[in-house]
Amino acid sequence: MQADELEALVRKLRRTPLADGAQLIPLEHGRAEIERVLPHRPPFLLVDALTAIDFETRTLLGRRRIDPHDPVFAGHFPDDPVYPGVLQIEAIGQLGLCLAHFVSRNSTVIDQGTRPARLRAIKVHHALFNAPVLPGDELSLGARIVAYDGFIGTVAGQAHREGTLCSLAVLEVYFVD
Repeated sequence: MQADELEALVRKLRRTPLADGAQLIPLEHGRAEIERVLPHRPPFLLVDALTAIDFETRTLLGRRRIDPHDPVFAGHFPDDPVYPGVLQIEAIGQLGLCLAHFVSRNSTVIDQGTRPARLRAIKVHHALFNAPVLPGDELSLGARIVAYDGFIGTVAGQAHREGTLCSLAVLEVYFVD
């Protein structure tokens, strides 16, 4: 991704939700299905539900509830608990991996035989933390594939709380298999 393309994308993400203009198909995939797509497990599985997809714009929406009892708040920060930005980025990345699963199959199905792809994160092109995420917050997550060639994928994503942009990121991953 060229620097000017990245700059234009980030500028747009700061102003506009990813799903604007998308023709969303509702989804109802919860943790059990997500665990068939992602290699992550609690406490590092950071997507609770997949709620809608648009194949044309290659956009996926999901949810994440921030557990007020998450042990991360004991140290980040004891007197002013804030959900770490790196975990917000990770949630966006996990949503992007679910999106890659659907797009590569052109289907919203997660069948019983689905197994997680082997992958490696290779780059965070950009990250922005616009508003704090607090214990008990419900995040609306969005991810859109920017580039995908079957081996390397770049995804742009956002985390919103009640319409407020909390974070955005542009991430790149390498699919090992």
